[in-house]
Amino acid sequence: MKRSIIYFWICSLVIFHPIVHGQDEAPSNNLPLLLSMNNDFGFRLYKALTALPENQSKNIFFSPISVSMALSALSLGAGGETKQQLHQGIGHNSSVLDTEEMHKTYQSLLEEINQKTGVDIDVGTAVYLSDTFKSHPEFFEKVKQFYLSEGFSVDFSSKETVEKINAYVKEKTHGKIDNVVQHLTSDMEMILLTYIYFKGKWDMPFDPKMTHKSKFHVDADTTVQVQMMHEENKFKVFYDQHLSTKVLALDYNDSFSMFLALPDKSITDLEAAISRQDFEKWKNSVSKRKVDVSVPKLSLKTSYTLNEILKGMGMHEMFTGNANFTRLSAEGLSVSKVVHNAALDVDEEGTTAAAVTRIMVESCSYNPMHYFIFDCPFMIFIVDHQNSILFMGKIVNPAEK
Repeated sequence: MKRSIIYFWICSLVIFHPIVHGQDEAPSNNLPLLLSMNNDFGFRLYKALTALPENQSKNIFFSPISVSMALSALSLGAGGETKQQLHQGIGHNSSVLDTEEMHKTYQSLLEEINQKTGVDIDVGTAVYLSDTFKSHPEFFEKVKQFYLSEGFSVDFSSKETVEKINAYVKEKTHGKIDNVVQHLTSDMEMILLTYIYFKGKWDMPFDPKMTHKSKFHVDADTTVQVQMMHEENKFKVFYDQHLSTKVLALDYNDSFSMFLALPDKSITDLEAAISRQDFEKWKNSVSKRKVDVSVPKLSLKTSYTLNEILKGMGMHEMFTGNANFTRLSAEGLSVSKVVHNAALDVDEEGTTAAAVTRIMVESCSYNPMHYFIFDCPFMIFIVDHQNSILFMGKIVNPAEK
């Protein structure tokens, strides 16, 4: 039988350029607080991505935990208003969880994720530092401790550095993400990179013999042909009356699940209303019942430059000449670019992940608790059973790679 997998990957890069100025509690006890913070950040980032005109009719897929982890790691080198904006941007509330506890809890979370069995998962951080850059060693010691970072001294003017970074990312994401860096310039001082790779087999795989060609309704006027997986069995499902949305949970053979959310009407209505609390309700409300399920096979890659989005989320000073990274180096620094890449594959055996407008049509109007046919735009989440959203997005056109 063909293996069913999901590959989800995200790579977040924070690239620094010099600025010319005129010439405790135990971390495990804090884990729910950190996961709520990360999940809230994920929904805010999702809404910011979907609000962009160029993304209105495109698939969205990213890893909120990878982006928030990169920004949190970066905050170790920040001070003053820059640090405050980074913490506020990711949703950190120091009155609930102090800064040191937040970083320690990240360490606990990453170590726990990397110890998971039954699925292939790898998450971590890497720092590439210019071999001529004068930095404070305390920053890199803390990034190594809290964010499981590896460190490399490189020459950013060399083409070999581009090849090394791309080879590193390709290795960490098992070939799902490559060529994330096309060129570098000699005035770069540091690249901070986070990655996450996930590959899991369904607890109850789909029968490949049941997969067939079917129509997917991109919008009221557009349909595409897709390979639709099908199974009639006992699945974890829920119907959210408040959001008029059908929810399907597909478990992997360990403590991870994929959640699919199909609104009865426009997906834009669901996007505008959904929150972390709604998702938590779904996780607590799904129950097994015999239903008819159809889910399209997926294979896609996404890439986002997040500079303007992060500025819109309140993190603007780090991109300016007023940026304060004095805990990283005495030299003037600012962030020049934040890039996020992700990939997703879903088939009969499972999922591999390395990180919108829906109109009512006939095929989406069945009895909500008997048919779960995902042939219209829907939202997608990959989560662990502690409530951490590793990946999220929406599928508007599964035929679009």
